[in-house]
Amino acid sequence: EHIPVLARLSAAVGETRGDFLAQWKAILDQESAHPSLERMRAPNALDHAATVLLDSLHVAPNASVQNYLQTVAAWSTELYVSGLDYPDFVALWSTYRRALLPCLLHAYAAGPELTLVFAALDVQERAVLGIGAVMGIQVAHAQLAQGVHLRSVGRLTGGITHALNNTMAVIVGRAQIVEEQLTEEAQREELRTIQRIARAGADSLKRLQQFAFERDGHANTRLDVNTLINDVIQLTRFRWRDDAEASGISIEVVKDLDVVPPVMGQVSLLRDALVELILNSVEAMPLGGLVTIRTDRAEGRVVVLVSDQGVGMDAIAQARATEPFFTTKGAGHVGLGLTTVASMVREMNGTFSLASTPGEGATARITLPMAQPSAGPADLRQARLARWAKILVVDDEPLVRDVAARTFLLRGFQTVAADSGADALRVFTEQGPFEVVIVDLGMPGMNGFEVARALKDLNPKTIVILMTGWAAELDAKKMREAGIDRALAKPFDADQVIQLISEALAIQEKM
Repeated sequence: EHIPVLARLSAAVGETRGDFLAQWKAILDQESAHPSLERMRAPNALDHAATVLLDSLHVAPNASVQNYLQTVAAWSTELYVSGLDYPDFVALWSTYRRALLPCLLHAYAAGPELTLVFAALDVQERAVLGIGAVMGIQVAHAQLAQGVHLRSVGRLTGGITHALNNTMAVIVGRAQIVEEQLTEEAQREELRTIQRIARAGADSLKRLQQFAFERDGHANTRLDVNTLINDVIQLTRFRWRDDAEASGISIEVVKDLDVVPPVMGQVSLLRDALVELILNSVEAMPLGGLVTIRTDRAEGRVVVLVSDQGVGMDAIAQARATEPFFTTKGAGHVGLGLTTVASMVREMNGTFSLASTPGEGATARITLPMAQPSAGPADLRQARLARWAKILVVDDEPLVRDVAARTFLLRGFQTVAADSGADALRVFTEQGPFEVVIVDLGMPGMNGFEVARALKDLNPKTIVILMTGWAAELDAKKMREAGIDRALAKPFDADQVIQLISEALAIQEKM
């Protein structure tokens, strides 16, 4: 029964619509408690709001409440996706009511009709704010569901890349075996090319795994920022080059890296933060442009700057850029990117800030504490290459196990293979002693940690090297507790393993 009253109000306001919108804008200009309402002063924003709240009643005075609320629901969803939250929504309604007051006093004389209008506006307020609250919950739920979906994709990605790493290990291993049996240099070079390509693919998989999974919460350690930036540029290459070219635009990533000291941080956290900043820059440049990554030092800290030539942000968007679920990118974006970047940088005792001008791009600034100078590696004696060492290779994947065993046999080592943790314990007991055990991390029954611990209990002097297709950073404490001396990522080079064995033997001789 309030619809006709509100429809007549809409018609009355329509006669002086320009004055009403000017009054509404003036009130918004005075609203400082909700800076995000600044976006409502954009062209046509208030006109669209007036169309939803008033004109839809005037155009269809016989419309049902359900149809009206559906219109309000669609409009409020647009506001939430654009970055407003529920307190902003309530504040916007308050400014609307205040802007209506002069129109009411002009169009209605004091009396029963004006009382009916105020009563109808109270009912409209309860309905609009109620549906606005519901849509706010739905939008937040959709954003959270999107985050869950992304985490699920990450888990699937990890499983696939683990399997592909095993495949790469077989390719590299068999190419090495055949290369060492050939004398024709042209053929050997072809096999070396195959190995380089397979390792390059494995490196890409490693970066993908590290990005998807490393959330280890480890203590901050020394890391090289410039090296990590080079890795991140390669990791994101598909977005800033391949996808951009497919869309007919050109995006280049330019490096301006100073010689800076190591910093204290976490590889996984800084990698994810840089990836997010580069992808943000790419999305901010729909017509293409340059992304520039700089490193420098200032006041005892290392500074990383990621700049783009994109659309930029106004002061309001900059102030809210790190708020959870705030986004200016519309539907399909969770609004957690810069929030997580700021959080990850704080976890590394760093600082994060943004500087931007609309139409002139943006610059993200990360500062991290410099690492203290290291004391240098221990002066270990060079261990002689122990060709006499007897090696046990443990892996449940037959192809990987066979390639590893044959590789070490060709290098002059005595090599025995086992296909499971239980089989490894049996072989270790029956055919030992073994100076070195190379064990896969992911196996059914007993995993690599459990096998290592059991073998160390049998012979503490045995060197245990853990090999894994998972590129995620292993927990150093967990490795020590399991008795693991070294870790090795698949695919590996035989000379790399021999070097690890030499290092482990050198440490063992010092004990």
